[in-house]
Amino acid sequence: MYTHTQLVIFDLIFRYSYLILFPLIVVEGPIVTIIAGFLVALGFLDFIPAYFTIIAGDLAGDTLYYAAGRWWLKSTLDKVFSFLKIDKDNIAKLENSLKTHKGKVLFFGKLSHAIGGVILFAAGKAKVPFKDFLKFNLLATLPKSLILLAVGYYFGSTVSNFSKYLSLTVLGLFVFTLVLIGLYFLVSYVASKFVTKLEK
Repeated sequence: MYTHTQLVIFDLIFRYSYLILFPLIVVEGPIVTIIAGFLVALGFLDFIPAYFTIIAGDLAGDTLYYAAGRWWLKSTLDKVFSFLKIDKDNIAKLENSLKTHKGKVLFFGKLSHAIGGVILFAAGKAKVPFKDFLKFNLLATLPKSLILLAVGYYFGSTVSNFSKYLSLTVLGLFVFTLVLIGLYFLVSYVASKFVTKLEK
């Protein structure tokens, strides 16, 4: 079942297309990407413009995290960490990991849904060069966005073919969708474990 928030996002994208897609991705990337894929399948959005808009929005959101970590006053950051119940010692460990393994931490951190935002903050705080930050985030964003877009697309394909949902084709799409979802969470889990290992 869709939540009220998801239905509102769906309606906004349906009404305003790419104009609203970009800021929505900045705010809530994964859910919006899946909904965008759903609308691509139904013909309300085109795949290529949607994909590039999603990538741009995702990187813009990442940049806000990075900027907050790098340029906000220390007292503001302390309040943010306290509000989010983030251990400052873990941030310090991440900073050290970023200084020695910035490529691996940024890439796998981006793939990890659970700790991605914290790593983006830490990258700014560790003063990782912005071009490196952008490069590794882009490398992870390309496949991540594609997988989430594909999940939404195949859900949309299933709905659009609902009258023949028992056919092997649609059953195959359903199974493939489940595989994609499983792959996304598996990659996220492995990435989280990998980053945690680097922190030690």
